[in-house]
Amino acid sequence: MSTLTPQSIKSTEAINKLVRKSFESGVSKSQLKGFLKAGYTPLPWQLKFHGIAREADKEDGPTDIGVGGARGPGKSHGVFAQLTLDDCKRVDGLKGLFLRQTGKSASESFEDLIDSVLRGRSKYIFNPSKGTLRFSNRSKVILGGFENEKDIDKYIGVQYDVIAIEERNQLTGEKVLKLKGSLRTTKTNWRARTYSSFNPGNIGHADVKKTFVIPHQNGVEKETRFISSTYKDNPYLKPEYIAYLNSLPGALGKAWREGNFDTFEGQYFIEWDYDQHVIVPFAIPPNWKRFRAYDHGRENPASCGWYALDYDGRVYKYRELYKRGLDVDQLAQEINRLSIGETYEYSVADPSIFARLGYTDKYGGQTIAETFARYGITFLPASNRRVDGWTLMHQYLRWDEHNKPKLQYFNTCYDSIRTIPSLIHDEHRPEDVETKSEDHSADECRYFLMSLHERVSPKPLTDLERKLKQRKEQDYSFPWNLQP
Repeated sequence: MSTLTPQSIKSTEAINKLVRKSFESGVSKSQLKGFLKAGYTPLPWQLKFHGIAREADKEDGPTDIGVGGARGPGKSHGVFAQLTLDDCKRVDGLKGLFLRQTGKSASESFEDLIDSVLRGRSKYIFNPSKGTLRFSNRSKVILGGFENEKDIDKYIGVQYDVIAIEERNQLTGEKVLKLKGSLRTTKTNWRARTYSSFNPGNIGHADVKKTFVIPHQNGVEKETRFISSTYKDNPYLKPEYIAYLNSLPGALGKAWREGNFDTFEGQYFIEWDYDQHVIVPFAIPPNWKRFRAYDHGRENPASCGWYALDYDGRVYKYRELYKRGLDVDQLAQEINRLSIGETYEYSVADPSIFARLGYTDKYGGQTIAETFARYGITFLPASNRRVDGWTLMHQYLRWDEHNKPKLQYFNTCYDSIRTIPSLIHDEHRPEDVETKSEDHSADECRYFLMSLHERVSPKPLTDLERKLKQRKEQDYSFPWNLQP
């Protein structure tokens, strides 16, 4: 399909293509008519976004819609057009909040966006000093600029019918959650919702990946929808900007060009690739050895992993428990419940659970490890040589076009898949992982790999091998050397 532009839609053929593509994307006739009247011709990927935005009107529709991936596809233009040219125009008295990170003054930043989407095409009143955009039907958009997370606080506690967040990856999940507390509506013809745009990387990387990308990859989207796009989806980009993106080296270039959420600048495990490391669950052969590894937490999540080892030394994490706020007794009961019917070579754990200092329990001073033992769970203390462990984990995650990685995860290990590729280097000790990040799944994996020492599960003998072994054992059991 050829690119649709305001100039090209003058032809009947181009109009038919646009209408057909709009229909396929779920864009209504009135919605498309409003866009074209305002001089806005959505790109194919933007049509998908606009169609999903209308799905949010339905009771079972999404309420958190994300557009993201690479730089340059026109995310800002699409989100702002949906909010102003569609939502505010069709719902009287709608109150929206549009947040964007601003390197220059907020008013100047928004003027550029208003110029490209609205000016000369729609009736509105823009007040730069108050940061408001008003329409004739009493709908308005509060234009909020932020340089860091603290600037968001002034918008928390005010009621909005719809919130749009640009560069959501610049905000932590906790800050977004607080902001969503302001998202509510009293209108009977409207469902409150958020629109978000984002790129890989920064402090919100793990949150947007967890919220949008992984549910989309696994086909389990419920209240969220994710529309991916890259600069290749935007024919209006200047050649100079395309050349700039193509010149970016390494992980940063891959993330900004391809929108790859498994790769970003500062990433610790650069080997991670979803297609290589995440697999569909399968029945584990009974001869494979099984293990458990545990990293303790209460305020922070506790992470327990179940691992299987194949005949070639490849490791599969096939189950996980990732819980916050449980005491040791509750964790032990959950681990036992998930371990029913299985036997393990051994289980290893964070060496801190064997310490008697700093832990009090209801059994008269037992360590965390001793409390687990009361439930029949015996942990061995793992090595806590962090950098050595990370080096080993790098080796197990490594892969190339001829060799699969030696460590793979069932796609049911949701929190491992979410957190491990999001880990970053420690600023003061680059060879280590930043300990303030969500490193709990990675820690228990590190404990396990350090204990493994390149083992393999013994392959079951064939019938011929079994007979030869029996023959050999019989030969050695008869005292031939005692015969005269």
